[in-house]
Amino acid sequence: MRFCGLLVLFLVFFFPGCTSKLEDKKTAIIATVNGDPVYYGDFLTSYEQLKAEQDDVSQKNPKIIDQLKIRALNELVILTLVRQESVKHQVRVGREQVESRLANWKDGYPPGGFAEMLKKQNTTELQLKQRIEDQLLVEKITESLFANETLVPDEEVKTYFHQHEKEFIEPERVHAFQIVVPTKEEAEKVRQELLTGKTTFESAARARSMSPDASKGGDLGFFAKNEKIDAFNEAFQLKINTLSKPISSRYGVHLLKVVEKKLAKRLQFNEAKAEIVKTLKKDKEGRVYKEWLAKLLKDGEIYRNENLFNSTL
Repeated sequence: MRFCGLLVLFLVFFFPGCTSKLEDKKTAIIATVNGDPVYYGDFLTSYEQLKAEQDDVSQKNPKIIDQLKIRALNELVILTLVRQESVKHQVRVGREQVESRLANWKDGYPPGGFAEMLKKQNTTELQLKQRIEDQLLVEKITESLFANETLVPDEEVKTYFHQHEKEFIEPERVHAFQIVVPTKEEAEKVRQELLTGKTTFESAARARSMSPDASKGGDLGFFAKNEKIDAFNEAFQLKINTLSKPISSRYGVHLLKVVEKKLAKRLQFNEAKAEIVKTLKKDKEGRVYKEWLAKLLKDGEIYRNENLFNSTL
């Protein structure tokens, strides 16, 4: 799961700087942004994360590696500019906001999925928290500085709806609960306890499920087909309040129960309005953010330590 959002990447042109004489390379300064340092260690972490996302062939392609190096440093330069502006305009992100977004992300992963994502992206939870904080900072400063420029009038929303009316179809959705256990044998045992009424689904989920949603009785909420892992598509074959057979996935063995279904339908304007506003607002935020950032890059004093940058493998 990677960060994108409004953190737009720019190709920045730098001027050569002098070679750092610091003994510890990771604390060497690879660039400065309006006098503030960008450390080689932070650049290397960003570069290694980007590199880890590439396939084996791409990791051996010198052209792609050079692009990743430029991208890694550009991201840090942009973040430094944003942080400088946040201090200037007194925009802050609270720790509770970071923890809340992280918790929401974790809830979206099946058992072991969050840890697998961290490993795949060559990052840690602490580093991910920093990235979340940076993303929230971009969102807050954009809202703070450009709230009036990103307003979406009702007429604009109505026009968009009429131009894209055929696209506003909500697919069939189910509201399901799950229990995830390590083996098929245990899943069969839990299933028999449920069928004979020895326990309720929600109680069994809280007591025995490995999934993060266990604390909520295994509640997965509503979802559409192919929106989550393949195993959950089995829920669309179930009747209301019936229990699935054990379903194996890379995360364990699942038992599913569907408590509600919503048929596919074409949305009316009032049902689609909120999503349209969100889409149009995001487009406007992206545009004004890019324009604002381009000016910061143009007016800023940005230097790069060419020798240190080129020494990166």
